[in-house]
Amino acid sequence: MNFQYLTEYIDNLFESEGIPSRDIIVYQKGKEIYRHSAGYQDLATGEPIRRDALYFMYSASKLLTIVATMQLLERGKILLQEKVSKYLPEYSNLKVKAMDERGNATTVPARHSLRIWNLMTMTSGIAYNTKAPEILACMEEHNGAPTTADIIKAFAVRPLNFHPSEHWMYGFSHDVLARVIEVVTGESFGDYVKKNIFDPIGMTNSYYHLTDDLRPRMAAQYKFDAELGKAVDVGLNNAHIFGPKFESGGAGCISCLDDYILFAETLTHKGVAPNGNRILSERAVDLMRSDCLDDRTRPDFNWEAFVGYGYGFGVRTFISPAKGGSLTSLGEFAWGGAAGAYVHCDPEKEISIVYLQHMLNNKEPIVHPRLRNLVYAALDY
Repeated sequence: MNFQYLTEYIDNLFESEGIPSRDIIVYQKGKEIYRHSAGYQDLATGEPIRRDALYFMYSASKLLTIVATMQLLERGKILLQEKVSKYLPEYSNLKVKAMDERGNATTVPARHSLRIWNLMTMTSGIAYNTKAPEILACMEEHNGAPTTADIIKAFAVRPLNFHPSEHWMYGFSHDVLARVIEVVTGESFGDYVKKNIFDPIGMTNSYYHLTDDLRPRMAAQYKFDAELGKAVDVGLNNAHIFGPKFESGGAGCISCLDDYILFAETLTHKGVAPNGNRILSERAVDLMRSDCLDDRTRPDFNWEAFVGYGYGFGVRTFISPAKGGSLTSLGEFAWGGAAGAYVHCDPEKEISIVYLQHMLNNKEPIVHPRLRNLVYAALDY
């Protein structure tokens, strides 16, 4: 193994891409084989990035929500083809955006029922819009502190962007899943995840609420300003968290490198955590990473960084080395987050990677594919 080029790349990411903090860990066959950090906990003070720094995981949180849903599937609590309205009545009689004969915006009844499978695969038609009027009204109605249930009801008022199953679109689907989990289990989403994922795995530094005692450990959060050509501090705010009572299944987790690598290792080893606890069956993990795109939805999954990948349940899954130009293994699966978090699981080669940074406008298409190739090239030495 020779990680020289990987280390050089991470060390140079501030100069080359403006990313203030970088932290990466790699496991192979159950053992840590590489750990490196560079940059700053806070640019203003010059404090080096802490080993126990906390980050908003943003969409890397979605993996937790998918695992929680798969647990309910294998415990006989839900079926993926069940209608969402069975658990959330507000999702009955959904409307879909349309244009009338004169080209005016209107709505029509949804041709297909919205099913849990649609939420898992981002084929629901539920869009991302954190400033939607319905959400802002909900926030105002509840004095800035709506519950998960309140926000998910507000989502249901908005028409879908397309008929369920007919397209793929990234959106609030996994936030709705979190509310389904609450209804099925009778627990808050955060409590369920702590009891069924964090605690069994040993993730003692992962949370769904940013409390005052956690703030000193949070890496300062930045946004890359293209006009200025540098990262600008934007404060410790997460636009996907709608107040202190809302627990986001799509973007709500706060965690650190040493915790999230335990979660990645659990998925890499098909449901068995490093401490030996099994939280999910092998079949469930394989189902998670199965390509669920079809002829209708595949053209929509056209993000630059995902060439050669399909989409499973909340993860991109590697299906074509020739198209993807990646050095990784068929079937490896991963997802990232808005500030640059990256979680990578490879059951075939028993490789897990977690990379964390805290910069919006994160340059994911530039950074993540390079990190993958640098890790796998190093392992071939």
